[in-house]
Amino acid sequence: MASIDEIVNKFRELKMPGMADHISQLYSTDEFSKYSTLEIIEQLIDQEQVSRKNHTIERRLRQAGLTDSQARLEAIDYRAERNINQALIDQLKTNEYIIDGRNVLILGATGCGKTFLANALAVNACEDTYRVKYFRMIELLSNLSTARIEGNVGRLYKQYGNVSLLVIDDFLLTDTTPNEQKDLMEIFEYRGRGKSTVLCSQLSPEEWHSKLGASHIADAILDRITNNSYTIELKGDSLRRKV
Repeated sequence: MASIDEIVNKFRELKMPGMADHISQLYSTDEFSKYSTLEIIEQLIDQEQVSRKNHTIERRLRQAGLTDSQARLEAIDYRAERNINQALIDQLKTNEYIIDGRNVLILGATGCGKTFLANALAVNACEDTYRVKYFRMIELLSNLSTARIEGNVGRLYKQYGNVSLLVIDDFLLTDTTPNEQKDLMEIFEYRGRGKSTVLCSQLSPEEWHSKLGASHIADAILDRITNNSYTIELKGDSLRRKV
């Protein structure tokens, strides 16, 4: 009969670290003999499920490219002057907006907490094992511009278009070029097929039209962004502290 060390090593060779850790820990205590074979198997399966989910969450967080992976919805400051609808945040926390393919627009002046809230929504989605990607708009457009020069922009359209939750921070702070407008149109066309996007902007949606060239492309982009979306308009003084 195999020793406990051999069994642990076999679990690790099979890439079952949760089972390996749990049986090693369980065997080293007096509890092992108290459980039936089926109970031990159930515990091992449960621990392996937890281990795999935790590894998936860690991978999702790394891949997301967040600016604050410690942000949590539970840490939101709900002071009245900030104008945050807690009932809406509680609804968003369920991630049903991702299932339903709805967007979230986070609006407000600089320093009011838009980026924190966007990161918190992204972390919450990662913890539910959704694929998330975060960009500042200037980074997103730069990536697309480089991809166009290299001849593989279509690949990025699909990649950014298919991720479960796309977060674009500093949305439309400046005017966009015709190529940038086309890039955004392509991404939002993909994302309009049931994918969710979080947009953070200092400007209101009414001001976005001119930033997008005030053309039929601007109309199409805004239609895909603003329809079927939640809006959070943050108010109050800047939360940033001078050092």
